[in-house]
Amino acid sequence: MKKFLEEEILFPKRLGLIPYFWLIFLIPVLSDLIHMPHQKQLIIVLLLLVFLKAYREGYESNRWAIWYVVTQIIISVAYQFMGMTGLFIFTAWQIGFLSLRRDRFYLFLAIYYAFCFFNIVSTTLWIVQGSAQDVGSLLIVLLFAIFSPLVSRSINESLYRNTQLNRENKRLEALIRKEERERIARDLHDNLGQAFSIITLKTELAQKLLIKQPDKVAQELTEIAQISRNNLQLVRQIVNGLENRSLAKALIEEEKLLTAASIYLSTDAEGLAEHWPLEIQTIFSACLKEAFTNIIRHSKAQLVQCRFTQTEHFYTLSIQDNGVGFAKNATASHGMNSMQARIKAKNGTLEITHEKGTTLNFKIPVE
Repeated sequence: MKKFLEEEILFPKRLGLIPYFWLIFLIPVLSDLIHMPHQKQLIIVLLLLVFLKAYREGYESNRWAIWYVVTQIIISVAYQFMGMTGLFIFTAWQIGFLSLRRDRFYLFLAIYYAFCFFNIVSTTLWIVQGSAQDVGSLLIVLLFAIFSPLVSRSINESLYRNTQLNRENKRLEALIRKEERERIARDLHDNLGQAFSIITLKTELAQKLLIKQPDKVAQELTEIAQISRNNLQLVRQIVNGLENRSLAKALIEEEKLLTAASIYLSTDAEGLAEHWPLEIQTIFSACLKEAFTNIIRHSKAQLVQCRFTQTEHFYTLSIQDNGVGFAKNATASHGMNSMQARIKAKNGTLEITHEKGTTLNFKIPVE
């Protein structure tokens, strides 16, 4: 049942609530049915059901979408002959969501304007003796019919760009993970693989010498121990490398948490920070994580701005939110102490201000 509703009744999820909003304009159409003969009511209701099905399918991105829109236009004209207006405003909004090249879109838009002109002219003739209020209402409908397709086209292109951007972010995240796995594999193969091979050979040699030349076994064992110590240091270096995080990776991960909390993230000069030493990026990444955690938990903010700057003497990160700020004793919290300790370890500073939200200014000297 759920699958049937999603595929046949409900509108595509990518459009949100926009298509459902326009259904409100069916109320005046249905109200006109009250004073009509029963037979005419039945015909209009059947046409309306066909129209709504075509309206729903017109939002699907397939080759039949344009024909569903044509069906809507034909039914709108038929309604016009039966003394009812208003259906073409649904089609006006939907035209912008058709998956058409720009030249074909404007061609189809011209066809729509022709049918729309017929509706407007016939309605004008019908109310030419009407009140000024009727003429004003007609003018509003006319403006809507002309500009609505263009507005919806703009919204559809914006939705498409956002979809493309989200897709690119996911690809970038997957690429970062892949490169990280390849780096680890190279380190393990180039360093530890060779070391274990040498240890294996020397152990086998020591076993043979134990029988033939026992006095040389001690030297081999000493060399094995030294190789083991050297490679233990390599393991520690690899582990330290795993703990390093670039700012790009940190921003990708942390922005997901901000988005889940309905907080918008804005960055300035993010590309500049990509060229900073990885050690500096790792420290700032940890500070970003702590700061964003505090913002999500306590700030009640809707916007966070991160600015990256570099001078001859300092790497600087500024994190500003538009929230409620926090109490002075909160500066002694575990998260704040952790950020202070990380920055001081590199002889840096952390300044906190509470004007129009909270601003954290991190500075680390350039070595």
